[in-house]
Amino acid sequence: MTNSFCQLITDAAESHTDKMAMQIIGVEGTEFTFGEMLSAIRGIAYRLEKEGIEFGDRVALIGENHPRWAIAYMGILFRGAVCVPIDPHGEIDTIKNFLDNSEAKMAFIGADFIGTFAKLDKNFPVVVLQDVENGFGSFDDWAATPRPDDYDQKPTPAQPEDLAVLIYTSGTTGTPKGVPLTHGNIFYETTGCQEVMNISEHEVVLSVLPLFHVFAQVINLWVIASVGAKVCYVKELAPAELTKAFETKEITLLTGVPRLWYLFHKKIFDGVAAQPKPVQWLFAGMLKTNGFLRDTFKINLGNKLFKKVHDGFGGKLSITISAGSRFDEKIA
Repeated sequence: MTNSFCQLITDAAESHTDKMAMQIIGVEGTEFTFGEMLSAIRGIAYRLEKEGIEFGDRVALIGENHPRWAIAYMGILFRGAVCVPIDPHGEIDTIKNFLDNSEAKMAFIGADFIGTFAKLDKNFPVVVLQDVENGFGSFDDWAATPRPDDYDQKPTPAQPEDLAVLIYTSGTTGTPKGVPLTHGNIFYETTGCQEVMNISEHEVVLSVLPLFHVFAQVINLWVIASVGAKVCYVKELAPAELTKAFETKEITLLTGVPRLWYLFHKKIFDGVAAQPKPVQWLFAGMLKTNGFLRDTFKINLGNKLFKKVHDGFGGKLSITISAGSRFDEKIA
């Protein structure tokens, strides 16, 4: 068994070459099969080397959720460089502080961040994730960089003890600090989560949490990519886009922080409260009955008793994962 995260990704991609790996729902040109994803990752890794990014150099990654964000992230790790994910909506001074503190040598940025980047007074190479006219490097150009025939057969250079990701977090102390994660940390977190959750290659995850947060990286990137499952992103985090995503009737897995689940819970129960009293009583009775059957006999009839609610989430959602803070047990 491999003890390398990069090898986990390689094995999964080579076992699912023609399967869809990631896309933005409803946006043409954002689809990547696992074969295309792995080729782009290797292209990024090789181009980083050719452009002078040395082993252990820091590379910033600043942008909204996008398949190219995930590919750039993994390309940086395949090179043996250190990825520094940064919130694109942070204050300019904060972003500049992260870039200075991490000693970033270059950055991959989203097209929406180009204007902000110009205010940072940074003179280092930049690659834009989206295909837009600009004076910076092109992600597609980097991902398609021709590489030697034997390059893909070479093992990635990083060892378990080598630094992979530097995540800046304020924690509880106020001043943001860079939290280092090694390749070994990522490998054991990925395999440990998978051992507990046993996520299938047939799952389709809707990734709405920002990828610069470690929770989103753990499930929606590390685990999902390593098992050969599919991840879908939305164009923007708006009710209409979430509805469109669920209407694909593909989504089987959703991760979120408690606040997201509270919003869903409120919407459902506000809808019930707007119904006539007999409907409210019937709903309460079915809820109580299903709870009894589930807790006593391990029989869950929720998808039948509350079919309309389940259909609102596409009808196939079967796994929900929450993290980030304490969850109200009454809502859970």
